[in-house]
Order: sequence, then C-alpha cells, then structure tokens
Amino acid sequence: MTLRGQGRNNAVRIEGKNLHFRLTLLSVMLLALMLSAFSKQTTAGALYKWIDENGQIRYSDRLPPSQVKKKHQQLNSQGVVLTTKEAAKSDEELAAEAEATRRLEEEKAKQAKLKEAQDKKDQVLLLTFSSEEELGIVRDNRLDVLDSVIQLINKSINSTQQRLDELHGNADALYLSKGKEVPGGLAQKIEHFTRKLENRNAQLASKLDEQDKINQQYEKDVARFRELTTETN
Repeated sequence: MTLRGQGRNNAVRIEGKNLHFRLTLLSVMLLALMLSAFSKQTTAGALYKWIDENGQIRYSDRLPPSQVKKKHQQLNSQGVVLTTKEAAKSDEELAAEAEATRRLEEEKAKQAKLKEAQDKKDQVLLLTFSSEEELGIVRDNRLDVLDSVIQLINKSINSTQQRLDELHGNADALYLSKGKEVPGGLAQKIEHFTRKLENRNAQLASKLDEQDKINQQYEKDVARFRELTTETN
C-alpha cells in the first residue's frame, strides 16, 4: 500500500472516532433533557395538601409558613402524592423519646449485670458440685447445724419463760394481790427476762426463716444444676 493510501485510511479511522464521540455526547445530552423535562412535568402544577387547626383539608400551590413544621403532602397536577412530610416533633415528644431511650439503656445494662451475675453463680455451682447428691449432702449438713442452734434457742426460751413465770408469780403473790407496788429490783428482773424472751423468740423466728431459705435455695440449685448439666451433655 502506498503512503497516500495509508493516509486516507488513518483519516477515515479518526473521522469514525470523532463521529462516535459526537454521537455519545449527543445521547447524553438528550437523556439529560428528557430527565429534566420529566422532572418539570412531575412537579409542574404541584399542590400542597394539609389539615388546618380546624380539621379542614386545605390545598394550595404554596405552603403557608405555619405549616412547614406540620404534616403535609406534595401532589402533582393529577393529585398523586409525590412526597409526605411528617410533622416535626415537639420538645415534649423529643424529651419523652430521650427518656424512653434512657430507660431502655438502663434496662439493658441491668439485664447485662444480672446475666453476668448468673453466669458467675453457674460457674461456681458446676465447679463446686459434680452431682445432685452432693447438693443434698451440703443441704443436710447445713440443716443439721441449724437444727442444733434451734434446739439451743428453744431450750433457752423454755428456761427464760419458766423464770419469768416465777417472777410474775412472786410479784403477784407478794405485792400485786395485796395492792402493793412491785419493788424496783423485782420489776427490773421481770423486765430483763421479758426482753430476753423477746430476743430469743426473734432469734428462733430468724433461724426458722433461714431453714426455709436453705430448702428453697436447694430446690433452685438442683433445678439450675439439671439445666446446666443437660445443656453440656
């Protein structure tokens, strides 16, 4: 091929590239014009719709400043809703939401602490006991010790009550039945043994309550132990 022929071919290729570029640019411009026309067509003759303070539906091509922060809609010329803007929340509503969020976070933190505490208890339970029988042995040992204490308290209650009855008998026989005032020494003894009896009864009630708590805790521990060992198996 001659140099003149090669030159013609190169010129054709360059012209082809330029034509392709111009066609591409024209396509982009046409697309932009179409989108712009569509947008104008969509918003042309747009109306605003809202409900006024009297509950009446209102329409206008301009939104009153008083309605900007209230709920309203924008419609096209065919009445189709284009956008809906919800009413801006009041300070009270925002404060209520913030308070609800705070309480929710507090509850989450509380539940997380409870779970952490339960996980530690579960770990101790599994590390301390290898069977339900061991739990029962520990429970029985604690109850045995507590029974011994309860017996001692009951013995003290009986002796204190007996002594108090004697003092009351003496006071009645020697003084009250004769219309006399009980001497200070005897009255102090009666008061002393009365307080002692009250204290012993309070101690007995406390130990009986402790006894119930030991049995209740045993039932909880056994139930939890079964759950944990079932999960691991």
